[in-house]
Amino acid sequence: MSIAKRISEIRKQSGISQEKLAELVGVSRQAVTKWESGKANPDTENLLRLAEIFGVSVDELCREEPSIKPLPKINPFVAAAPPLIFVFYLIYTIASGSLEAGALICLFVVCFPMSLFVQLFFGAAIKTGDFSMLAGFDSSVEYNVPEVKRYLAGLSYFIGIITIFSAALMVLILIILGNETFLLPVQLFSYVFSYIAGILLMGYRYSDRLFKNPEDAAKSKRAFPAAAVLVGMITFSAASFIAVFELRGMENNSAEVFPAMGMMFLSIIFTLGAYISESRRLKNAEEKTLLFGKAFIVLNLLALAALVLMAIV
Repeated sequence: MSIAKRISEIRKQSGISQEKLAELVGVSRQAVTKWESGKANPDTENLLRLAEIFGVSVDELCREEPSIKPLPKINPFVAAAPPLIFVFYLIYTIASGSLEAGALICLFVVCFPMSLFVQLFFGAAIKTGDFSMLAGFDSSVEYNVPEVKRYLAGLSYFIGIITIFSAALMVLILIILGNETFLLPVQLFSYVFSYIAGILLMGYRYSDRLFKNPEDAAKSKRAFPAAAVLVGMITFSAASFIAVFELRGMENNSAEVFPAMGMMFLSIIFTLGAYISESRRLKNAEEKTLLFGKAFIVLNLLALAALVLMAIV
C-alpha cells in the first residue's frame, strides 16, 4: 500500500475531511489531494504533523499496515432510546387520560435537549473534526484529534445510559405514584447531578490525552477544583429548593413557588459566574497561584446568601 493510500485511509478512519486536514497541517487542500492521489509526497515536517494529528507514529504512518485504533461512533440505540421512552409515556398519558403538562415538559427536556440533541451535536463533531462549538474549546490550543473524538463518543454513551435509566425511572414514578410525589424532583435532582458530575469526571480522566502539549493538559486540570465547587453548589442549590418546597408544603405552580425558584436560579447564576471568572484567572495565571481567586470566593458567598434568602423569605 502506497503512502498516498495510507494517508487517505487513516484520514477517513479518523473522520477528518480533506479541508479540515489541510487546515490542521497548515497546507492547502490541493496539497492534501496531491498526497492522496500520489502526485506528491509530504515532506518530513508535514509527515510529523500528520502523525500527530492521526495519533500514530511516523513509522505506523509509513509502514504497510498502520495499526490505528478504530474510532468509536455514537451508539444509535443509546441515542434513540430516551426519545422512545418519551413517546411511550406520551401515548400512555393520552390513552389513560392522565396527561399532565408539567411532568411531560420535564421528561421532554431530559430526553431531547439533554440527551438526543447532545448526541447529535457530538456525532457531528466526531464526523467533521470541528470542535469549535464545544464548551471550553480554545483555538490557540493544539488538541489530539483522535482522542478528542474518543472522549466525545465515550461521553455521549455515558449521557445516553444515565438518561435511559433516569427517564425510565421517571416514567415508572409518574405512572405508579403520580406527579405530586417528592420522588420525582429527587429523581430529577439525581439525574442533573450525575449528568454534570459525569462530564467533569470524564474530562479529568481524559485531560492528559486531549492535548498535544503537556502544559495545556496541566492548565486544564488546574480548573477542576473550581469545577468541583460548581457541581457542589448547583447540587446544594437544587437540594435546598427541594427541601424548602417540601418543608413549606408548597404546591406546583402556586405563587409562593416562584420567589423560591428565583432565588435558586440567582444562586446558580452567581455560581456559574464564579466558575467563569476563575477559569479566566487560571488561564493567564502563573503555575504557582492561589487555589481560588477573590472573585470566585465573593460570588460563591453571594450564591449562598441567595439560598439563605430563599429559606427565610
